[in-house]
Parts: sequence; structure tokens; C-alpha cells
Amino acid sequence: MAAYSAQQQDEELARLQELSNKWEPDATGPFVSDLLDSTAITAEYANADPVYQVKTASLPQSFSHYRTCRGDGHCGWRAVAFSYFEALVRTAEPYKFHEEVARLKSLRNIMNDAGLPEDIYVDFAEEAWVLLDRLSSMPVDAGLATVLETFNDPNTAMSIITYFKLLTSAWMQKYPDQYQGFMNESVQSYCKTRIEPAQCEIEELGLNALLAVLVSPAGIAAEVHYLDRSPGDTINVIQYGWSGAESRTPPAKIRLLYRPGHYDILYKAEDLMVTKSVPSASVTQAAQQNVFVALQHASTETLHHRTAYQPETIEIPGMSFYTGPQATWPQAFNQYDIAPSPISPPVSSPRPAVTPTYPNVPAIPVHDMYFPSPPASQASLPNVALPHHVQIDRGTPFRPSAWEYTAEFNNMPHQSLCQTSIFRNSHYNTAHFNNPDFEPEQWSPDKEYTTTDRSRKKSSHA
Repeated sequence: MAAYSAQQQDEELARLQELSNKWEPDATGPFVSDLLDSTAITAEYANADPVYQVKTASLPQSFSHYRTCRGDGHCGWRAVAFSYFEALVRTAEPYKFHEEVARLKSLRNIMNDAGLPEDIYVDFAEEAWVLLDRLSSMPVDAGLATVLETFNDPNTAMSIITYFKLLTSAWMQKYPDQYQGFMNESVQSYCKTRIEPAQCEIEELGLNALLAVLVSPAGIAAEVHYLDRSPGDTINVIQYGWSGAESRTPPAKIRLLYRPGHYDILYKAEDLMVTKSVPSASVTQAAQQNVFVALQHASTETLHHRTAYQPETIEIPGMSFYTGPQATWPQAFNQYDIAPSPISPPVSSPRPAVTPTYPNVPAIPVHDMYFPSPPASQASLPNVALPHHVQIDRGTPFRPSAWEYTAEFNNMPHQSLCQTSIFRNSHYNTAHFNNPDFEPEQWSPDKEYTTTDRSRKKSSHA
């Protein structure tokens, strides 16, 4: 009986030890935290193993901040997924998001070849695609806040993580030769038990495949810093997708901190700065055009008030009345001379071209702008300056000229023009019946028959 009791006690102790080994505290805290000072890691290991104390003491010298990921069995997947979206936002390139959506959608063929049902994984994939579309139209600050909010939403975050798990599984099954040598089972069996299950933490092979299919093709480099008990005073680092020996610097980089059984995210001071890329030729040309139109528009504002003739073409680039140096096409964006010109106000900063809105003014008859009819005794019209305050009715969007033919103008009295034989027989002669303003001449005997006193004397003498 005593022996039985001892055996029973040993079994009970073994069972309790097994339960103790499997016990894990309930994960608390945010799924992804805000930025924290890296000195908190040093303080966390102040009373830990001396190896950890030495390695974490130098950590704040290289990294300024870090984020914690909740240790609920998804911290590695969550750290990579969050860093992927965050790195894209920090590049400040909207087209990158559209490229990534197209690239991820094209990977459906790989997932279909792996036997994953499309009607199941597409629901998870759409969460990632929609997030990329939303981030493409957001400024950097708003985009970073959106990524943090999304990954602290358990439903949306788990959908994205599940999609990346299935994508990793399909990638490993597509290229089994790259991973088969590191496992004792088939790649397909490994994916079914170590990648696809809902509750499984990422391992070294899964991390390598996830970075290969998701991060590296997006032009993002990755570093994993391993805090372990290996010899040395610094943390071991493994580079993925890029090495310092390469001449091309990646546009963004994600840095993960691995502590036994857990992943967090590390940041250097330069990682928190927005990556400014060189604008493309089309973007530069568009910027030049906007500034050019703005400068031309500013130079023509004064002419709108100084001239009575104001065609709509004055606002079309290249058709301004102003012919100063600012109206020419610029050689480079930074070569604009925006000093005040004699006829235009100084331009403080470029602004988009805006077509001015003209008030509705009553129509003015065109003949009011012509000169008053001169007396019949004058041989020529006097030079009268056109008044500047006269406004033109802009009835249609575009008029080539404000001077148009009116019947009232032609009703003015005409001076007698030359009366050569050729002109008298021409339709240009108002006395000709083909002239639209035909006016028959009145016969005057005094003009045709001129009598002198001498002729009358001769006649009376006879």
C-alpha cells in the first residue's frame, strides 16, 4: 500500500510538472503598442542573466524606440505584418500601394496551385488589399495611425495574419527545394501543422518564407536581432533580402527583436523619418507646369484691369499678352525668376492655375465702343483713344475677337470716295446696284453742266 502511494505521488508530480511547463499567462496589453523608449528593455533585464544584462545595455545606443507585440502566439506574424504596412507608409510613395495590391493579387495562382480554396482565403486577403488602398490616399501621419489602429482591431488583424500565413504556406509548397533540407517531414506536412493552424507561432523556416514572399519583393529589407545566450557583448543580427555590401540602399527596412519565444519591433532614429524619394520626370514636369501657369496668371492679372480687350485666351498657357521672362517655359524648376516685373505684382509662392470668375455684366452694344461720327466737312476721322473702362460681354466661352460687324455702324454717313471709272462700275461703289448699301446718286445739273459768265455773254451777243 505504501509503495502504491509512492507511485501515485510520483505520477501526480509528473502531471503537475507537465501542466506547469505548458502553462502560459494570459496575454495582456495592446496587440501592437505605441513607440516606447528602448531604455525600457535595458531596465527590464537589469536583474536578469548577466549575458542579457550586457547585451541589452548596448541596445539603446543603436536603437531609439521599439514596439511590443502581444505574446498570444501570433507575435512573430503580427510583427512582420505590421512592419510591412508601416514601412510602405514611411516611403511616402502612393504608387507603391497600388503595386503591392496588384502583386499580391497575382499570387493567387500560387495559392490555388497549393490547393487552398480561393473562396476561403479571398475573404482574408481582401482585408489586406482594402488596407493598402486606404493607405495610398493618406498622408504619412494619418497612414501610420491607421496601421496601428487596424492591428489593434483583433478581427481585422487576424484576417490579415491568416492571409499571410496561407500565402507563406503556398510559397513554401511552390519552392519546396529551398526548405526540404531543414525539416524531417514533407513541406506540405510541415505547412499543415506549423504554418496554417490558427494558433501557431512563427518559426525560423516560416519567417524566412514570409519575408521572401511578402517583404523582399516590396523592396523592403529586414533585420532580425537575436537576444540569446550566445557569446559576445552585442546582439546577433541576421539580414534578409539585403546586405550592407550592396550598393543599392533599400527604401525602407524593418527590424525585429527576437527574445526566446517572442518578437518585438525595433527602430533606429532614421527609421522614424519619412523616406523622401526623387520625383519622377512626369511629376517634375507637372510641377513645372503648375508653377508656370501660376506665374503667368499672376502676370496677367494687372492686364485684366488695364486693357479693354480681354479675350478668354489670356488664361491659356502660352497665349498671354505678357511677353516678359516669366511667361517663357522654364529650363528647370528652381530657375524661376519671381522678382517683381514692371507690369506684374511680385509672386510670393507658386500656386495652382485658377481661372478667374468674372462677374456677370450687362451686355454693351458693340457700336458704343466705336468713335462718334465726325462732321461731314472733315476729311478724316480723328485719333480717339479707346476708353479703358469699357467692358466686353463674354457671351460664349471663347471669342476670337470683340470687334464684330453691326448694321448700325454701317448706317453712319459715308464720305464720298474716289470716283474713277473703274470704281464707279464696281460693286464697292455705293451707287452701284450690287452694293448692299445701294444709294442712287442724285443728278445735279450744276455739277454736270458748268456755265461761266463768258459763255453767257457770247450767247447773248449772238
